[in-house]
Amino acid sequence: MVIETLQHPMVNSSLKYASTTVGRDKVYRAAQNFARFMAWYLLRQGYDKATIQRWEALKKNMSLSRKLMRLGKPVEHLQSASKAWNEKDEVLKFTSTFRQLSYAGYLLLDTFVWLNGTGIYKIKQIKTIAERSMRFWMAGLIFSILSSLYKLYGISLRYKNLRASLKGSEKGVGDPDDIKSRCKDIEKEREPVVRQLVQDSLDLILPMKSLKYIDLDDGLVGLAGFITSIMGVQTQWRKVNGK
Repeated sequence: MVIETLQHPMVNSSLKYASTTVGRDKVYRAAQNFARFMAWYLLRQGYDKATIQRWEALKKNMSLSRKLMRLGKPVEHLQSASKAWNEKDEVLKFTSTFRQLSYAGYLLLDTFVWLNGTGIYKIKQIKTIAERSMRFWMAGLIFSILSSLYKLYGISLRYKNLRASLKGSEKGVGDPDDIKSRCKDIEKEREPVVRQLVQDSLDLILPMKSLKYIDLDDGLVGLAGFITSIMGVQTQWRKVNGK
């Protein structure tokens, strides 16, 4: 029974997912934001201080663990920025390049936040560094949102033209089956772009709250972060396991 359980396909898929740094980061991020929500919820419900502090401690430890796992990520984003610069479409070239550069800046400064948080080295200007880190993150998300909106605009134009061609095919011009097939392909192409747009829009709440650009309860911010974390888990799971 134990052997059968250990060899179950779901166990194998889970281990394969957990072996990736991105996969673990998404799970830790979900736990971090869920803890943030729970700390807010329990405070509103009047729970004792010790119970709330346990959730606060979980949130803090998950945050520090994630920062440690991302120590090499700025270099990856710089590499992605250099690749994005070769994009032929000028709008995608601009948004993709500066999105990656913004994420690189965010994660680089976040390294100093990690150093300060662990107590290895205390930094006097840590508040300023943390704020700049959040601004870089916010900028990266805005560039990503602009990229998604531009892609959706292009997809909608192509879909509109195909639908017009479909009407023409019904009158004997063109192959209707081929056009319908291409319409379905565009719909499939549209789905991940919409998903990314929703995810980035929800994620944008977190740095904006941190920078005090918006005034929201911590519970709503934690809930938004939890939702996007689960979306990230699903995306990474599909990349790793193909389903």
